[in-house]
Amino acid sequence: MKNKRREFLTNVCPSVALAFVGVTLLEACSSGSEDTVDSGGSGGGNSTTNGYTVSGNTVVIDLNHSAFSSLGSNGWMNFTAQKMLLLKIDSSTYRAFTNSCPHAGNRNAWSYSTSEDKFKCSAHSNSYPTDCSTSGTAGGALKCFTSSYSGGKLTVTS
Repeated sequence: MKNKRREFLTNVCPSVALAFVGVTLLEACSSGSEDTVDSGGSGGGNSTTNGYTVSGNTVVIDLNHSAFSSLGSNGWMNFTAQKMLLLKIDSSTYRAFTNSCPHAGNRNAWSYSTSEDKFKCSAHSNSYPTDCSTSGTAGGALKCFTSSYSGGKLTVTS
């Protein structure tokens, strides 16, 4: 009986402990300051639950949906479910960019400076202008997507 208990503890307990600690470590790595909308793993959005729909390479976002409220209040958000940075220029103009850093491909380490009109990837402190053409401090310019706004809906085509 003692050997079976030892075998159980040796084989099972480290995996269970790692599973609990791993989840905690992953949560600890999140800054909590970025706004994200997750698709729930479906690969596509459902307008009634997530506030957006996907058709091919086009995403239609309902800006009145609560999942996108921070875009109105903060002026930008990291839309991780569709790998985009969204930026509000004015009440009817928006820009959309890839959220893949041109330098190293990081997607979740973004902030935005209104005074500089630049996105900053905090992974390596590189910054990127929002004019869709000017290179940032490393790796080139952020890739821009075509976007249009009408009737509370933002349509982005990558």
